[in-house]
Amino acid sequence: MARSLLIAATVATVAACGAQSSGGASDGGLYGTVRISPAAPVCASGRSCSRPARGFKLVFSAGGHTVTATTNARGRYRVHLAAGRYVVRAAAASRNASPKAGLQPHAVSVPSGAFARRDFVYDAGIR
Repeated sequence: MARSLLIAATVATVAACGAQSSGGASDGGLYGTVRISPAAPVCASGRSCSRPARGFKLVFSAGGHTVTATTNARGRYRVHLAAGRYVVRAAAASRNASPKAGLQPHAVSVPSGAFARRDFVYDAGIR
């Protein structure tokens, strides 16, 4: 029974993570979620004003190299990255975006030999 639960949990974890679209192999990296907030111009009391960022492309840059990761339908991503510090941006940031628009955080650190959770929030500037 315990083995069945472990296998089911592993399959669910792998299925829930977004695809890595480029980059080299490593023994570590990042995983987490990307949420859009606010997701509507007006937020209603008692209802979440954020939503998962489906199909959202994150671009990780360090030392002249870039790696992209795309979120799945639940806003989840997983990407292999070498240890170090990376600048992160949204792949399709609009030139006409509001000054309030942007991805937070702007920079992340990747540990050596492990995966770390880093969640992002994208403010689309809707107000």
